[in-house]
Amino acid sequence: MANKAPNGKGRLSSCGGLMRCPSPRRKPFFRVPLGPRTVPPEGRIIPSVHCLILRVKKRNQEPTVFVMRHMRPYLLLFFVVPAIAPAFGQPKLAIENVTLIDGTDRAPQRNVTVVVEGDKVSEIITTHIRAKLRDAKIIEGKNKFLIPGLWNNDLHAVNYDKAKAALPSLLSYGITSVRDMGAPLNDVIRLRADTASRFLRGPTIYVAGPLLEGPVPVQMPLIVDLFNERQAREEVRDLKRHDVDYVEVDTTLTPELYWVISDEVQRESLRLVGHIPPKIRADEVIKAHQENVEHLGGRFLNILVACSSEEQEFNRVLAATFDDLLQAIKEKRPVKEPQFTAAFDKKLLQTFDEQKAQQLFRLYAQNRVWQTPTLFVLRTLWDSNRDNLKLNEQDMDYGKKIFAKDMDIVLQMKRAGVPILAGTDGQYSQGGDALHSELSLLVQAGLTPLEALQSATSDSAEFMGVSRTSGTIEPGKTADMVLLNANPLDDVANTRQIGAVVLRGKFFTKEELTAIPSR
Repeated sequence: MANKAPNGKGRLSSCGGLMRCPSPRRKPFFRVPLGPRTVPPEGRIIPSVHCLILRVKKRNQEPTVFVMRHMRPYLLLFFVVPAIAPAFGQPKLAIENVTLIDGTDRAPQRNVTVVVEGDKVSEIITTHIRAKLRDAKIIEGKNKFLIPGLWNNDLHAVNYDKAKAALPSLLSYGITSVRDMGAPLNDVIRLRADTASRFLRGPTIYVAGPLLEGPVPVQMPLIVDLFNERQAREEVRDLKRHDVDYVEVDTTLTPELYWVISDEVQRESLRLVGHIPPKIRADEVIKAHQENVEHLGGRFLNILVACSSEEQEFNRVLAATFDDLLQAIKEKRPVKEPQFTAAFDKKLLQTFDEQKAQQLFRLYAQNRVWQTPTLFVLRTLWDSNRDNLKLNEQDMDYGKKIFAKDMDIVLQMKRAGVPILAGTDGQYSQGGDALHSELSLLVQAGLTPLEALQSATSDSAEFMGVSRTSGTIEPGKTADMVLLNANPLDDVANTRQIGAVVLRGKFFTKEELTAIPSR
């Protein structure tokens, strides 16, 4: 006989769990099997699975049948709890004796300890207290520098599989967030979901879906060709149904389609970002509520043209070029683009009007029209078009001068208060190394290393409206961080000197990052 339970209402099983004697008038009561002698808040002892099996055998029933009959409502919880527990029970992490560059305007904090619990920064300790860290995994940060995880604000997922394969590479370059600026809709929505759920280990991804293009008969998963206003409105509504983070307009939109998209985006409470079509003036994006401009306008040099005293004449030439471009695509013939020629560019630079430029930049600053200049791409714009446009050496020389002016415009915008975002365009597989080149180019343009760093951290989070939870290293924020072996404020190229990356609280050495499978 088993011993009596202390309260006299049951018997103690051989493993110490309390079992009530079965009553012929009611079915026995069972709690969720969390382990032997587990005491729930209400004070009753929960039997272990072992206890249940012992009792079942005494009733001459098959154990599995009995457990299924009586425990069916709890089985899901029984198997799910162990799977969920590790996500909430990650060991505490402490990076000690490190120099913290937190992404704000604060000066670097030396010899601090950054404590991470779960996926959040829990505290930053300036006075070393080893006792507080006795249950933490300790990472020595002496002579190292901790910065927020980096953002690339302009990448394109060609398709799900190619983007998925590139995620480990992005992490190895310290990129913990990506703004996707044009991709096949279903692929990029799936990619966003799989990284958010941690099915895939990769950056947090924000998405636009496909680029919205004008009436060009080009079939690509990356874009959607729009031929009328009704189609444009329905496309925006479909993007809303897929819960995109913003809608991107591209270069080939007609004015009619651009303004319809702008209107529908406002109706659907979405955000408008992207290029400036050639028949839209650079200051008109404010009226359209376009919050972000890529590539200083894009292929048609929109912002440079807006700063010219001969803006009206340049706009006339580019409008005619755009009309010919649409027709040439339909007829599958080459097109001439005068904005890549020496004659056009020489006049554009000679007519640059500082007063007009500052007026435009003030408008952008006042209305928070963010710029993603992608200097990494603009630097090679003439090279990438040399063969198909048959550019000569003089054209190429003026291309270099246009790029130098682009660099100057980025600095003038920053000093006027226009917020700048670091992004590189291109595929995910190219986005890691390119981002570090972009940061160096921003510094060459005249930004300080801290300003360049913020364009890929705190400013990026602010634009996406998530600065309360990410973008800087502060208590309560997501623990996305990069541990560097050299000071990026001495030389922004030191962002390449990566020793480790922390992604949502999980610590990876550089070697571990390169070994991460893409599944």
